[in-house]
Amino acid sequence: MAKIDFSTRRIQNTIPRLPLEGSIDLTYRCNNNCLHCWVYAANMDEERRRELSTEEWFDIIDQARAMGTREWSISGGEPMLREDFEELFSYLIKKAAYYTLNTNGTLITPSIAKLLKRDGHIMVSIYGATAEVHDRITRNPGSFDACMRGLSCLKEAGVRFMAQLVPMKDNFHQWHEMKALAQSLCPVWRMGAAYLILSASGNKGKNEEIKTQRLTPAQIINLDPPNISFEERQMKDSACNSMSDQRKYSHCLSHRNSFHIDPTGGLSFCCFIREERLRYSLKKGSFAEGWDTFFPALSGEDQNCLVFDQKCQVCELQNECQRCPALSFLEHRHSTAPSEYLCQLTKEGHKFRQNWKAHHQRYFQIAGITIEVNSELEIADNTFSPAFHPFAIDEPGDDLIQLEHFFSLPEWNEQLLGKLVYEQVPWMIFNKGGAWSYVGYSEDGNSKIIYQLAVFNDNYSHGRLFIDSDRRFKQGNLHSLAMFTTDQVWLAQALLSRQAFFVHSCGLVVDGRGMLFVGHSQAGKSTIAKLFADQAELLCDDRNIVRYWPQQGWRVHGTWSHGELSQVSSAAAPLKAVFFLEKSKENTLIPLADRMEIRKRLIPCLPRPYIDAKWWEGIWPLVSQLAAAVPAYILRFDKSGAIVPLIRALNSEMASKQVHSAEPGCSRD
Repeated sequence: MAKIDFSTRRIQNTIPRLPLEGSIDLTYRCNNNCLHCWVYAANMDEERRRELSTEEWFDIIDQARAMGTREWSISGGEPMLREDFEELFSYLIKKAAYYTLNTNGTLITPSIAKLLKRDGHIMVSIYGATAEVHDRITRNPGSFDACMRGLSCLKEAGVRFMAQLVPMKDNFHQWHEMKALAQSLCPVWRMGAAYLILSASGNKGKNEEIKTQRLTPAQIINLDPPNISFEERQMKDSACNSMSDQRKYSHCLSHRNSFHIDPTGGLSFCCFIREERLRYSLKKGSFAEGWDTFFPALSGEDQNCLVFDQKCQVCELQNECQRCPALSFLEHRHSTAPSEYLCQLTKEGHKFRQNWKAHHQRYFQIAGITIEVNSELEIADNTFSPAFHPFAIDEPGDDLIQLEHFFSLPEWNEQLLGKLVYEQVPWMIFNKGGAWSYVGYSEDGNSKIIYQLAVFNDNYSHGRLFIDSDRRFKQGNLHSLAMFTTDQVWLAQALLSRQAFFVHSCGLVVDGRGMLFVGHSQAGKSTIAKLFADQAELLCDDRNIVRYWPQQGWRVHGTWSHGELSQVSSAAAPLKAVFFLEKSKENTLIPLADRMEIRKRLIPCLPRPYIDAKWWEGIWPLVSQLAAAVPAYILRFDKSGAIVPLIRALNSEMASKQVHSAEPGCSRD
């Protein structure tokens, strides 16, 4: 089931070097002894004595909080094995804005379940669909039943949780049954890491045990395929793809706002770091010293990690490879060579990306904006209306909007979506922080039938689009890239931040100069297009985009939102005149000098998205600027075509004035 986070809680803070998020492993002891676990420690007194005390954890939490830490991820081992778990948990969440907790669920009691009923995220790991498979992996008889009892305690206490399924060879034959079990337990489930990493201790026997549980690279990619659009958004900030410094930890150290603390007080910048020289002991120093002094010093040192050999340097997949030195260390006990298993996984991922780009991704460009469409289903030649064909491009431009299509509705409710700001069939629109949510619905008596959900970020550069069925998509000939009634519903919002807006109009390019003929339905926009059929390039006969470009001024751009005439163009031209259409028995042009009159005529002809104060504050200055910069006329016309030579004569006159005004000695006032 698709899952979506409607909050802005996870938007990364751009302020560097603040320890905003901390992950802590309270203990590596566990009552299970899972075949695949890379940090397991037996539940013995010797191990317990090595761990931080309750008071030491309190002190570290306070120190991190004082430096800005507001979010905590709690894990292990099994964190509930600590006798002071309830005390530690209660103290920590008082210091946190948000928390996550990973547990195997076996030690959850009614008392603990009541404690966990706080604003956080609880993940319970499940290793099989039956006790036989689950307990064989945990090597703890009765662990499946204990986990189910723990989940029952959570349900009885009204605690929201998520089932986390961990795939491996010994349970892979039950994968479909595991998913069905998870769906029966909670509305949303997730898959744990399918790529099993080797042991933190480097124990050869344990490593061989983990290796036997690894799925094939092809199986992993099939289970957990790359999210291409997400990767593209993250590419610029990706530590793994930075080739500027072959001491690969440098980027992680300088860009991360998170940290990890192990049960003994070892502070690191990543939970996978297991080299002791890269960890700072909080038993011997302060959190501030570790964050402000130790980490920056590491960044400036020769870290002796993953210097690429000749084979890696010429590999065509190096930009897709994680090349993580921490994972290399776990594979080889040194971080100077890549993992062969990871290399094979990269090759499988490359195959997936190539197939995705060929069959699941398309690019379209409108008004200088690239719209990237990604779909769970393959995109066929007839998926989108022929009107989109002139706008199709092979590679994206710099200004990119990403759309992702999914064909099932995620779990949601109005509280998750935020404040209802608009409701009229077929849309309800919600706003929550930086997210705008569009709920498509129809009415059946007193009930609403929800068939679509679309969630956009604040500047509409990314949208996740969910629909209840794949039927319409498979039928093809879609008239909207977002599968809306029209793309202008959402695209108008994206245009505003780019100093652009839609206009009900016929757009023509006459001798290289843009002409905009403005009017509502039946005003004669298509008639004008027909009259100029052999004398101008038609951009669109119903809706066009005007955009102000700082270096070029106002330009008119064609769109795919046509009216009677299906001919459209992705071309653009400098906007030289605006004509307000009026049907008449005469053919004449009446200049408009009053800017307020121009604005009053133009505003009603702007297709409007959800209108709020922000939209008005943005659109009014743009319309005023256009009214002041571009000549406007009332155009009265009939169907005789007599208006055409008048417009062509006006066009020639304006062109002549432009030439003369550019000659040396001419006034430019």
